[in-house]
Amino acid sequence: MKNRQETKINLHLALSFRFALCILHFALCTALMSGCARPQLVATPAPVIAPVWPSPPLEPRIEWVKEIRDYRGAGVDRGFWKRAWDFIAGEEEARIIKPHGVYFDDMQRLFIVDAGGAQLHLMDMRKGRYTLIRHENGNGFLSPVGISGDDGGNVYVTDSGTAVIFRYSLQDDSLTQFTSVKFARPTGIAFNRANRLLYVVDTAAHQVVALDMTGTERIRFGSRGHGPGQFNYPTDICIDGTGQVIVTDALNSRIQIFSSSGKPLTAFGQAGDEIGHFNKPKGVAVDSDGHIYICDALHDAVQIFDPQGQLLLSFGESGQEPGQFWMPSGIHIDANDFIYVADSFNQRIQVFKYLKEVQSEK
Repeated sequence: MKNRQETKINLHLALSFRFALCILHFALCTALMSGCARPQLVATPAPVIAPVWPSPPLEPRIEWVKEIRDYRGAGVDRGFWKRAWDFIAGEEEARIIKPHGVYFDDMQRLFIVDAGGAQLHLMDMRKGRYTLIRHENGNGFLSPVGISGDDGGNVYVTDSGTAVIFRYSLQDDSLTQFTSVKFARPTGIAFNRANRLLYVVDTAAHQVVALDMTGTERIRFGSRGHGPGQFNYPTDICIDGTGQVIVTDALNSRIQIFSSSGKPLTAFGQAGDEIGHFNKPKGVAVDSDGHIYICDALHDAVQIFDPQGQLLLSFGESGQEPGQFWMPSGIHIDANDFIYVADSFNQRIQVFKYLKEVQSEK
C-alpha cells in the first residue's frame, strides 16, 4: 500500500514537472515567434519630418529628435528570459503612465519618474538593459516627483506622498530612505557639483533645503511671500554651470536665481496667457550656454530665457504630434545638450536637441 502511494506521488510530481516544461516551451516559442515568423509585406510609413524651432527660413536652434513611450523607444531590451518569465507569471508590460521627473546621466542611463505608476523606469542605453524600480524591503513609492543624480553612482527621488527622499544605488541595486530630515512635501531636487550638496524643494513649506551626502541638512532658505527670496509654492529646481540655484516659484509666476548659499540674486517672470509670461510654470533646466528652459503646463510649451529673463524662443503647442505637448512637467538637459521633456498626459518623454550657433570663420 505504501509503495502504491509513493508511486502515485512520484507520478504526480512527474506530470507536474512535464506540465511546467510544456508551459515554458510554449512561452519560449511565443517569445521567439516575432523573430521566426514569415516576413509580411506592409506599407512603408511616411518618414517623420523632424520639427525645428524657429521655423525656416530662420536658422533652427531646437530640433525634435524622438519620443520614448517605453523601453523600446529608448533602444533597450528587457532580455529574452525576462520576457519569457513575465509571460509565464502574467506580468503586465511596464509602460510610462504619467511621467514627471526625468534625468540622463553621464553613463547614458535614462531615468523616468512615473508618478502615475508610482515607479521609476531605468533605461541603460550603453548596456541595452531596462529595469523597473517599484519597491524594495518595504520601501515603496507613493507619489514620486523629482529626480537627480550625484557623482558617486546614486540617484535621488522625491516622493511628495510619503514626504521621503529615496536614494537608489546603481552599485548594489538598492532603494533606501536617504535622510531623516523632515519635509512637508518634497518635489524638485538637484545635485550641485560645485559644493556637492543636494537641493530639495519643499513645496508646502515654501523653502529649499540643501543636504550633504550623508543626508545632513546644511542650508535652508525661503519663506512664504512675494518678496525676493520668498516663495509661493515652489516646485522645481536646477543648478547652472556656475553652481547657482534656479527655482520655479510657481504661484508667484516667476523664476528666482540664488547663490549656492541661498542668497537671492535675481528673478524674472509674471503671470499671463501669452508666451513670455507664465501660466503654470513647472520643470526648469539649463543648457551649456546658460539658457534657462521652463516647461509651462498650461501653455503646452517650453520657453527659453537668458539669465536676465529675456525671452529667446518658445517651442511646442497643444497636441499629440512630435513637438506638441499635453501638460509638460519635468525637463532635463544632458551634457550634450539633448533636452528631455516629460510630456505627462501624452504618456511619453520627448527628446529635443539644442543646436548651438555656428561660429562663422573670420
